[in-house]
Amino acid sequence: MITFSLHVNAGFLFKNQTIMRLNLILPTVLMLLLTSSCGDTSLTRTLPNVTGSTGEVMVVMERARWEGAAGAAVREHVGATLIGMPQPEPAFSLMPVNPEGFRDIYVAHRNVIIVKIDDEKSGPEVTFSRNRWAETQLVIEVAAPDTVSLAAAIRDNGEVIRQKINDVERERLTAWLTKSAGKERSRLTTDNGSWELLLPAGYKPDFNRRGVMMISAETPTTTQSVIVSVSDRRMSRMDCFELADLTEKLISAEVSGPEPGSFMVIEKRALTSCRSFRRDSTDYIEMRGLWTLEGGFMGGPFISYAFIDQKSSLPVVVTGFVYAPGDDKRELLRQVEALMYTLKKTS
Repeated sequence: MITFSLHVNAGFLFKNQTIMRLNLILPTVLMLLLTSSCGDTSLTRTLPNVTGSTGEVMVVMERARWEGAAGAAVREHVGATLIGMPQPEPAFSLMPVNPEGFRDIYVAHRNVIIVKIDDEKSGPEVTFSRNRWAETQLVIEVAAPDTVSLAAAIRDNGEVIRQKINDVERERLTAWLTKSAGKERSRLTTDNGSWELLLPAGYKPDFNRRGVMMISAETPTTTQSVIVSVSDRRMSRMDCFELADLTEKLISAEVSGPEPGSFMVIEKRALTSCRSFRRDSTDYIEMRGLWTLEGGFMGGPFISYAFIDQKSSLPVVVTGFVYAPGDDKRELLRQVEALMYTLKKTS
């Protein structure tokens, strides 16, 4: 039995190719302001590039609050341990800095969370803005009239904050992958249209048959892979269990291990998370978990998402997975996730 997180849960089975290539429940707060600011629109203004590495978040708050309830809330709810990792890894690398030290190169950091007490506030307030001090920068401000409500605001909005940072990091990675790929694409043909996925530098096609394709990037120590499958079973809706079923049927035939008869399965002793969301007029189901090798000794994290093509009513399933023994996998998986969401229908 697969154990689910508090979103929804289900499982996947995969399989083929000699390799190892392999909720959002909106929290309740007294006040939540979502702003998307492009900063100064003056044609004479030129912003620097962001600093820092992918997955880093600078947290601007007084040291006493970092060591108190507010800091604990940031570490627990923003830097939460990721589901589906072989070893514990936080969602982000948090970098605390005192307000008086937040200057010079620090203000151009890619992701900034400013946590402060403001006794003029009638209640907690969370705001998001873009491009304040650097291009593509995300700045999140959490303010409240007292320490108790400040910590509560972080706890209540931790998942929203985490997802917003994830989305912005994916935007940056997508831009990087697009530049790396140039005009290169991996194209999939079906009876009901064609699809294409970016083929960035370092990635090569593994196979491409009607209705299913796989690409991978390999180094001496890591493998990152993406599989795209278009089902021939028409559907009007989909939940996590149906996604699990489709993934098992469509991908279990495509990914196997190096040992004869070995194949990937979901690690049923580990949590599997599932969420639904809407983006660009499309409804998605997305799952994250840990795969392991049946008949072998390999494993790693995976992401799988699905949506229903509006024209054909056929489910499209995209699965990405990472094999990187001995290495941290968070950023490798984040890169795979960004690549997965570059899939587009061309006809």
